[in-house]
Amino acid sequence: MRRLILLPFLLTLFGCGYHLVGTSTYLPENIQSLHIELFANQTARADMDQRVAEALNLEWVRRGRFQLVDRAEDADIVLSGTMTRLSIIPVSFDDSGRATEYQMTLLTEVRLHDVREEDPVLLWENKAFSRRTSYAVDEDAVDYFDRQREAMDELSTYYSRALVSAVLEGF
Repeated sequence: MRRLILLPFLLTLFGCGYHLVGTSTYLPENIQSLHIELFANQTARADMDQRVAEALNLEWVRRGRFQLVDRAEDADIVLSGTMTRLSIIPVSFDDSGRATEYQMTLLTEVRLHDVREEDPVLLWENKAFSRRTSYAVDEDAVDYFDRQREAMDELSTYYSRALVSAVLEGF
């Protein structure tokens, strides 16, 4: 009886195109190497591009899908982008009207090109890829800049994880 009940469920499950997140990709199978260009930085924070570059490299290495190469000429695909905005806005205030929590948002344009041919082929693009994080600051604001730097690191990590997942899964 259990087999009769389980059989239609399994047929439906395997026949509907269901798959676990992160296990499928739309990218060609024969891609072996990736070069990550330093994103152009149009934000007011000069170091945000470096933070994102480091986090992106770590995330791609963690995923182990491609070999990272230092030069675009040695790569099968190239990931490039532009940081168009890094906004920091207060979202919570104390009784005196001082900000106690801020929201930091990074907005980017990102592209992935197959560069194996003479004319690069666009494989993936998102003109408004963004992620955000929130962080609290002490009422005396002594740690304001420390918390802001920590939030930038946290946002870079979160952004990189989401971007790599989006590229690999085609979202």
